[in-house]
Amino acid sequence: MVLKTITSSRSKAFTLIELLVVMSIISVLVGLMLPAVQKARGAVNRISCANSLKQVGLSMWLYHSTFDTLPATRVSDQGASWAVLILPNLEQENLYRKWDTSKTYYQQSQVARETGVKVMFCPERRSLAAAGVSISGDVDTISKGQHIPGALGDFAVNMGTESKAATVGGATFFNNDGAFPASSGRGYNFNMIRDGLSNTLLVGEKHIPISKWGVGTWDSSIYNGDIYLSISRVSSPQHRIASTIDDLDWRFGSYHFGIIQFAFCDGGVRSIPINTSEETFRRLASRNDGEVLSDY
Repeated sequence: MVLKTITSSRSKAFTLIELLVVMSIISVLVGLMLPAVQKARGAVNRISCANSLKQVGLSMWLYHSTFDTLPATRVSDQGASWAVLILPNLEQENLYRKWDTSKTYYQQSQVARETGVKVMFCPERRSLAAAGVSISGDVDTISKGQHIPGALGDFAVNMGTESKAATVGGATFFNNDGAFPASSGRGYNFNMIRDGLSNTLLVGEKHIPISKWGVGTWDSSIYNGDIYLSISRVSSPQHRIASTIDDLDWRFGSYHFGIIQFAFCDGGVRSIPINTSEETFRRLASRNDGEVLSDY
């Protein structure tokens, strides 16, 4: 007969005090790691946003190479915007073929209007899936009909500067000195950007207050040329770079900490501090002011 000796051992359990100590240590470690994780996430999103802007800028260069002009701000007063015209150069030829640019935005198919493109978004702000389609604002400015939703986007073209008239009422008007014209139709040739391609803004992050996603002229469809406020931005004393995500004004602006990113006319993407002086930002926005650009 084989005798087996069964040895039992009792494992010592954690006491309540020991458990609380362990939990406290873990909480401290998580607290120390969280800022680093958030900083790393912000850096990744900033790089991803810059890459998207790079693709948009290069697509405009390819358009210029083909047609000897930048894409129009909008084909017609109610037609497709610049964001439609560059689709083939963003590897979205199939989506572009869904558009009939001889018709207005409101006459396009639902697939054409509502199909968004990932590269048009900054991940620090939102993703394509989170953005969805516009919920108000895409209303025919002539017939004043119902809202016709469309895909959104986080970028806007540079229409230059804006001035306030010295008259009763203080009316404002566009100086038409940006990389993109305020009027509809043909875009500008690079030869018209006399301040230098590396000194002139092409397209950048547009400010959208966090409470206005998909709302009205703040954030109507990126494809809708009828609502020019949503597809373009300017520089002026009234419209400086947004300083917070809650600014209620028509401006360029980003969700990155302390900076905003632009694709310049030379195809490069550079960051600009949000506290850049009004004068410097104005000179960057103008394509032909002939002034010397200060450091920024």
